[in-house]
Amino acid sequence: MRILAAFGGHDASATIVNDGKIEYYFKEERYNRKKHSLGLDNIFKVLFEKNLLEGIDFAALVSLDPQDVMDQRRLILRTYNPNIKFVSTDRQHHLFHASNAFYNSGFDKALTIAIDSSGAYLDDHTFESESVYIAEYPNKFTPVLKKYWTTRHRNIIKERNNCKYICNSINDIINIGNLYNSAALCIGQTVDDCGKAMGLSSYGSSIPWMDLSGSNAKHHMTKYFEKYPDILWALSSNEKIKTFILEITDQNYKFFADYCYEVQRHCQDKVIEIVNDCVEETGVKKVCLSGGYAMNIITNYELVKRFPDVQFYFEPVCDDSGISTGAAMNIYRNVTKDKKIYPIQTTSYHGVLHDVSQYTGETVNVKDIASILYQNKSVGVFYGHAEAGQRALGNRSILFNALNSNAREIVNQIKKREWYRPFAAMVLEEDAHLYFDDVVPSPYMTVCFPVKSDIIPGVTHVDGTCRVQTVSSGHMYDVLQEFKKLSGHGILLNTSFNLAGHPLVETPDEAFNTLNSSSLDYLWFYETKQLFKSTF
Repeated sequence: MRILAAFGGHDASATIVNDGKIEYYFKEERYNRKKHSLGLDNIFKVLFEKNLLEGIDFAALVSLDPQDVMDQRRLILRTYNPNIKFVSTDRQHHLFHASNAFYNSGFDKALTIAIDSSGAYLDDHTFESESVYIAEYPNKFTPVLKKYWTTRHRNIIKERNNCKYICNSINDIINIGNLYNSAALCIGQTVDDCGKAMGLSSYGSSIPWMDLSGSNAKHHMTKYFEKYPDILWALSSNEKIKTFILEITDQNYKFFADYCYEVQRHCQDKVIEIVNDCVEETGVKKVCLSGGYAMNIITNYELVKRFPDVQFYFEPVCDDSGISTGAAMNIYRNVTKDKKIYPIQTTSYHGVLHDVSQYTGETVNVKDIASILYQNKSVGVFYGHAEAGQRALGNRSILFNALNSNAREIVNQIKKREWYRPFAAMVLEEDAHLYFDDVVPSPYMTVCFPVKSDIIPGVTHVDGTCRVQTVSSGHMYDVLQEFKKLSGHGILLNTSFNLAGHPLVETPDEAFNTLNSSSLDYLWFYETKQLFKSTF
């Protein structure tokens, strides 16, 4: 059975699930080259051009678009496949976040937590913020906790069917997602750039008088930024600062980093409280996290450390990019009642395969690539399907020598990123304990760990941590093995193959464009073993 789900909202995407497994996945931004794009125009074009609608049994359009737009999309789909049956998915945003994580986790039963700034809406004023379900096969999601925020002046707590429902006025208590967004807004970024604020938070320290956890939050934020009316406007409107450009420099960063630190701390404490209370209440010790906040690798590590008896799964495609996948998986289980578990195998399933055979460069092998990296040169890797999420894991990656003390500065210059942003490490799974404390297998780069070795300054953040990708097989495993023969260390810097503000590279032409418009040294097509040098 084939299920199509398409999400036309923020981080628009479409997924085709075939007998419980992801068959195709598309993200709008990879085609129009605008990060976090809305709309489905380019995705639909690919679906039509590749004849992928044939054999689709059920379809769902998950969107907040006007009814006439939804009707038009249904009509278009039926034109190509008149037998498609449409499924209603009204107001199930957090359920689809939860479904994506649970069905990928490999757990048979789990607490599944979705946290973001604004999920489904109850009305024009009230939105989901945090949801906890007990998830079981084939398709049972029993709510344990549902939190909402509203622009109205009301605070409601009630319990029904063993689920606690909490609705707070945004004017009184700021939910986790919106509080997290505020850190990005205060440094002149958009709400899509919370990862930048998370990186800057490590440069900050505590503000003793600041309390962002309760009814004092708005007052304390206003007091802190009273000399910055433009920031206060951004925080109140949830929009990027428009009246001036705020640049975080090594001279002015401390004021902003301290606020980011407080936001990180308060959000983290709230998430830990949710996990603790729900595990204690239900006795379920398998926990999945999804929703945009689940990309917070610092909180993820704190959860692993604080709850050693709990098994965690952090969904790698946890932001709204995964809504279509969660919807398709949920519908498949609901229709078929299939109880078979299909744990995640890879995130490299975006788009269609691209033919690179027409490109001829220098023929190299894995040993040659390791040697280039050992000589402190950067290599962009292009292989197979692109990764679905924001984390590149070797199919669309830029690699560099993590042993180089100047690695961060060099690669930030390549990527044209902010100076304070850290980089991740790709490491042989069997060697990860040599460099990191408390490390557990982390193949999807969803957790950071304390660095215990001074041999990898290029990937060690200012707080002494590093986001880690453990590698146990595949082409990157071979590269790491060869690099270890040269350097004695099976570890490399790994970052996504894109420049700042641009989506992940999708096509060979985009890979060449990045190579020749940046200080990246080489491009490597793994399938054909062809290497190309920059003309920049």
